[in-house]
This record gives sequence, structure tokens and C-alpha cells, in this order.
Amino acid sequence: MNEKNPFALPHLEEIFQLLCRGRHVCAEDGNIYFALHDNAAAFRDLFTHLGFKMEVHSRDFYYFRGGKSLSARSERMALFIFILMEHLDGQGEAVEEGILTKTFSIVDLPHLGSKRYRSYMEEIGIADDDGLLSIVTNLEKFGFVQRKGDTFRFRSPVYRFFDICGAIVQKANQNTTDEKEQVL
Repeated sequence: MNEKNPFALPHLEEIFQLLCRGRHVCAEDGNIYFALHDNAAAFRDLFTHLGFKMEVHSRDFYYFRGGKSLSARSERMALFIFILMEHLDGQGEAVEEGILTKTFSIVDLPHLGSKRYRSYMEEIGIADDDGLLSIVTNLEKFGFVQRKGDTFRFRSPVYRFFDICGAIVQKANQNTTDEKEQVL
């Protein structure tokens, strides 16, 4: 890389376009990832000067930090993953391992199989397998899954949703503790 010309970074245009569209770039992205990884400080500096905040997750994937609130699309993706996590846990499976190692089929997903899950999905406007497929398509667009026909598997950026789950549980536990303290 030419140290005096930040625009000479490898794959700069493609990396910038992917990150601007909300894509999460991980090792499975090959040359794009390695160009970003090998020049992370230079990319971060350039993007900062352009008004973007590039994050590096502890699981070694890159993304642009967005706003504080979740978009409707992000909420649909989060609910989709939360239901899948709860389902795996209810089946006695290790959630993290199951999410990261299994291949899932759209028609076999639990999201429309029980009244409770179906109710949650209907609240976000999803009522059939086509709706589930639209969520999986968005998950793919943002780099969370790799799809092959009607099946998909999660990629390492799904850890962002694990982080969100952990934060929600931590906040709920803190609220419960605060309420108990107020009663005493």
C-alpha cells in the first residue's frame, strides 16, 4: 500500500460499498476480508475521516457502526434469530454450537410451527415460508448467513445477535434486581 495515498488501499471501493450497505465482512469473504484485515488501521483511519465508524468484532469480522435504534428489518432479523435460539435451547441443544454448525431448511424452521412463534412472526408481518425466506435473504445480504437454495447456515457475524441477546438478558436482570431493591 502507498502510505501517502489512502485511496490506494486494496479492494477499497468494493469494501466501502459492502460496509456502507450494512454487510459484515468475515474470513469467509476471502480476498476482501484479507485486504481489510491486513490494512485495518489504514481502512479505519480513512473511513473515520469520511465520517464512518468501522468496528472490528472480537470474533474478527468488520462492519460499520450504525445508529442507536434498530430498523424494522433489523428487528425482524433479530426476532428470527431469537426464536431459533429459543427453539434450539428448548430442544436441549447447545444454542451457540447449533446456530454455528447446523444447516437449516426454510420449510423446517420452527417460526410458524407453534401458536406462540406464529403470533410473534405475524406481529412483524411474516405469515408464511415466503416471509421467512425474505428474512433469510436479508440475513444473507448483511453477511449473517450463507444460503444455498432453500437451506442456509450462519456465518460468524451472527455473534452480533448473540451480543444483543446477552445485552437484553443483562438489562432484564438488572431491571429485576432494581425492582426488588425498590420493594425492600
